[in-house]
Amino acid sequence: MDYLDHVAAVERELGAITAVLGAGPLDVRVPTCPDWTLADLTRHMGEFAGFWTHVLCEGTGRTKTPFPDPPSGAALAPWFAEVSPHLVTGLRATAPETAVWTWKPDDQTARFIARRSAHELAVHRFDAQTTRGAGGAIEAALAGDGIDEIFMMMSVAARSSGQASGETLHLHATDSGDEWLVTLQPKGVEVERRHAKADLALRGAVSDLELVLYQRPPGAEVERLGDEGVLGAFYREFTFD
Repeated sequence: MDYLDHVAAVERELGAITAVLGAGPLDVRVPTCPDWTLADLTRHMGEFAGFWTHVLCEGTGRTKTPFPDPPSGAALAPWFAEVSPHLVTGLRATAPETAVWTWKPDDQTARFIARRSAHELAVHRFDAQTTRGAGGAIEAALAGDGIDEIFMMMSVAARSSGQASGETLHLHATDSGDEWLVTLQPKGVEVERRHAKADLALRGAVSDLELVLYQRPPGAEVERLGDEGVLGAFYREFTFD
């Protein structure tokens, strides 16, 4: 996916989140984030959008957009609808190679912000939708890129539980044809884009594979062949809040 694809995904996911927030009360528990209510998730998503919007402003020298503190009660959904579109505006006004701060040492560009924002918001859009019934699938190209980004985040974090011992996980996206071979090593994760036998194989739509890696319920069945304990080993190395 290129920069404009990621920006379009950010806009699409923010629009879907805004619709969810306007569809009912926010004091309901989020099934996929059981420690949070939808109000908590709303504050998190709004603060995420505001933070990266201001990073873009700092990198380009633009005046920072208004970002009032999140209110409580019924005013929270309108607050999100007001502040979150500034992220899309800021990304569209910024060239992808513009130098900005990020937490990835070898990618200090607006391109990183667009990609990270697209995936953060896609997963949390799914979370928000689960409070109203069921979360919708993540668009296939975005989901495939999101799986790649998971492994990038694991690599940058450079932390390990110390419990991995070479377990292998094969992911096969039955709709997009994407495949990954993941090896959990004591000092980190190794990823190859190829077909191979593994201790555990997961087969399903690419959106559902991404949701499983994020410890979210897939929309359709994901076939599991082999040692399901490997998935627990993966979750020890990667957990997304």
